[in-house]
Amino acid sequence: MSLADFELGEEVAWGSLATIIDVTHKRNKKHYALKVLNKDQLVKKKVIKSAHAEKDALIALGKQSVHHPGVVRLHFCFQDAAHLYFVLDLATNGDLKSQVLNLGSISLDCARYYTAQLVDAVQFLHDSGIAHRDIKPENILLDSEMRIMLADFGCAYTGKDLDTSRTNTFVGTAAYISPELLARSDSNPRSPDIWAIGCVLYFFLYATSPFMAATDYLTMNRVRALDYTIPETCDAEAADLIKKILASIALHVGSSFSKYVWKQVLDPLKRLGVGPESSPSDLRQHPFFVGHPTESEEPVYSNRPWSVIDWERLWLDPAPLLEVGTISRPKLDYTNSGLWSGFDSVSN
Repeated sequence: MSLADFELGEEVAWGSLATIIDVTHKRNKKHYALKVLNKDQLVKKKVIKSAHAEKDALIALGKQSVHHPGVVRLHFCFQDAAHLYFVLDLATNGDLKSQVLNLGSISLDCARYYTAQLVDAVQFLHDSGIAHRDIKPENILLDSEMRIMLADFGCAYTGKDLDTSRTNTFVGTAAYISPELLARSDSNPRSPDIWAIGCVLYFFLYATSPFMAATDYLTMNRVRALDYTIPETCDAEAADLIKKILASIALHVGSSFSKYVWKQVLDPLKRLGVGPESSPSDLRQHPFFVGHPTESEEPVYSNRPWSVIDWERLWLDPAPLLEVGTISRPKLDYTNSGLWSGFDSVSN
């Protein structure tokens, strides 16, 4: 396989290290995303390990007995004198960061659906011996059916010891990085991915990270201090899930179990979905996903699509239409004559 086997189309994304091009395989006529990495830039920025990490993770995923639809797939990889090439699934609907920012936020049911898909994809990665370690909205791509595909494994850790605590490497993005990665402390390799899920859910609802500040330095200081707030108008179950993922525990006040206060803790073992004190099942069965049980222990359902998650149908039923949430992006009215009135007197 080489570059000559593909017809090059438009560039669909680019960054400091990689360019993504829509390409067509000349023989099978299928469209793919060609990720092009410049070798000189990898050397200059001392991120050669990142390219190897991505290749190792994608190859390990390709060896699994089943392919998970929520994870981008590597079809080919090759190189020439100047570049490395990864031929991947093409995400025809861009990424969730762009979609959310375009709307301002997304509705609660849309946030529930995409968070559930993210949980399912991340748990598949963990079961496959891979920790992503850079989960953020721009790495959550959307396929032709508006279902997610996790991408960009340049920070991934691949190994069979995800249940064993290990010293964390400082990797990731400031707004979504976990406290244990910042501290480079020993912890379960799964825990940073679970932390990022809580931050991403917050982003879906409010179009920003819960720890966002003016600079990365200030953002990371807020992460270290667990300095975040959830608007009082936030859905109660969504708020509860975010708090339990972002290392908070509920302390009951008095004899009433309906009254409690939240205490922030830095211990990632207190995080919902992280063993040994919690489990992946605990995360999947949180009321935000499955609803509240009634006295008969049956969940309360709604007629709204994806008001409750059916984990068995998550990748089979149609995705919800993306709807604006509590925060909408202002629409600029370019037809307003007053906008341009100041230019009328400008002479040529």
